[in-house]
Amino acid sequence: MAGYKETPRQKMMSMMYLVLTAMLALNVSKDIIQAFVTVNESMEQTNESLHKKLSDTYSKFESQATIGGQGAKDWYQKALIAKNLSDSLVNYLEHMKNELIVFSDRSIKTLEQADTTPLVRIKAKDNFDDPTRFFLGTDVSKGKAEEMKRVFNDYKEKISQLVKEEDRPKLRLGLITEGEFVDEYGAVQTWEQHYFYHTILAADLVILNKYIADVRNAEFDIITFLSSYIGATDFKFNKIAAKVIPTRKYLFKGEEYQAEILVAAYDTTSSPNVVYRMGIDKWLPSYAAGASSITKGELGTAQLKISTAGMDYGPKKFAGAITILNPLGVEEQYEFSDEFVVQEPIAVISLDKMSVLYIGLSNPITVSVPGIPPDNLDIRILGPAESKRLSAGRFEIKPTAPGTLTMQVYAQIDNTSRLMGERSLRLLPVPDPTIVVGGKTAGQSIALADLQNAKVDAVLKGFLFDDVRFIVTRFEVLASISGLTQSVTVRGNTMSDEAKNMLRRLGSNQQVIISNISVRGPDGKDRPLSTAVNLKTL
Repeated sequence: MAGYKETPRQKMMSMMYLVLTAMLALNVSKDIIQAFVTVNESMEQTNESLHKKLSDTYSKFESQATIGGQGAKDWYQKALIAKNLSDSLVNYLEHMKNELIVFSDRSIKTLEQADTTPLVRIKAKDNFDDPTRFFLGTDVSKGKAEEMKRVFNDYKEKISQLVKEEDRPKLRLGLITEGEFVDEYGAVQTWEQHYFYHTILAADLVILNKYIADVRNAEFDIITFLSSYIGATDFKFNKIAAKVIPTRKYLFKGEEYQAEILVAAYDTTSSPNVVYRMGIDKWLPSYAAGASSITKGELGTAQLKISTAGMDYGPKKFAGAITILNPLGVEEQYEFSDEFVVQEPIAVISLDKMSVLYIGLSNPITVSVPGIPPDNLDIRILGPAESKRLSAGRFEIKPTAPGTLTMQVYAQIDNTSRLMGERSLRLLPVPDPTIVVGGKTAGQSIALADLQNAKVDAVLKGFLFDDVRFIVTRFEVLASISGLTQSVTVRGNTMSDEAKNMLRRLGSNQQVIISNISVRGPDGKDRPLSTAVNLKTL
């Protein structure tokens, strides 16, 4: 492609266009920001539930240690170490959330103010510059992400040492910072770049809350193993408590709440009887009449399934009782309670280039749904376009006609394809290119010799797709010779012999017009241009 010089005004306009298109590309819609607010609220609620469940678990563990032997007391002391390590890391992450808010939102002045301001009232929810500097640092200061990575690894190393060596490979500690991380184009990234480069404040707070959930889940995993080490010889069966272990506490409407209900350190050959009622947080004997019963399980467990179809969105409480036979063959009943949140399906759709799709181009699209693996996502297109899967969560959409289309995001959940969200997108043609003749644009002067050997190029300036090209397939050369207007039509993008012969008869300071230009775009179709290029000979 031939080069050309721009005037200062043209350079300024090009820069303004680049800034505008960059702003469009980076624009985060209010719907997506609200989705992050909703997810963040649910994560905070889930973390509170996890913390309450852990508090109950420690109380039960303490009771076991009190009535057990020395071995039970030793395992309980390790459980307290796990609690101190986990509380310390959670406090570290909570403090980091407040530091991040103060650093990113100039209207919030203190850590105390940040701690009491909900995400929905934070003004800088879509700010990504300050959060990027906060986590990744600058040329003169280090970011918090590097320190956080060290803290995570130190926590996992210390807490894993609390369980028996043979059980360490079974731990689910989360807080993964090692491995292969890539961006949407497949380029290798560090963990710090993958999660915190150009991520908006709202998303960063969701990520930090997710790490808090990882800590609590890791703590629960450790406590579960430590509790399991208390055998029947150590445990007295006059003080057994029921446990509810949910498969997931994050549900979409229409899904089932699933949990495993078991009695720790009890005879696995027994089959417990379990009843429950919705809408209560404490079980009373009077609730037995009309209560729902569940199928008996194996090895001392029972599977609890609660359909959320027909439920309103929001938190749901339930309580029940589990009845087992003690070692003496006498029935004993133990109460349990728990809660879960029914939330509306949320699909996050990221347009990798800008807020429209261009006809004839393979437009890259990234989709995600909180809580759903990218491998389980698919899209359906309603409109004039073709789609293709590139990798997990990444697709290409190639529109074939102007107008609009609807993109639907589906998730595979329990062998069922469920609609998680949809969005309407505009379909626009690729904009017309700028015509450059021998390196000159309209209104410039050109030497006759250069004009005769000139190549007519179509340049797409400032467009977001770097690999989009236009080729000139036809143009017309007009000039006034001896008072008469003459023209030559040229096929291709270089001057024909006939055109060169006509141009040799020109003198200096004469006007030459390149018009009736036709170009072939990335869709393979010829497009006539309404613009013409006026040049003056030297």
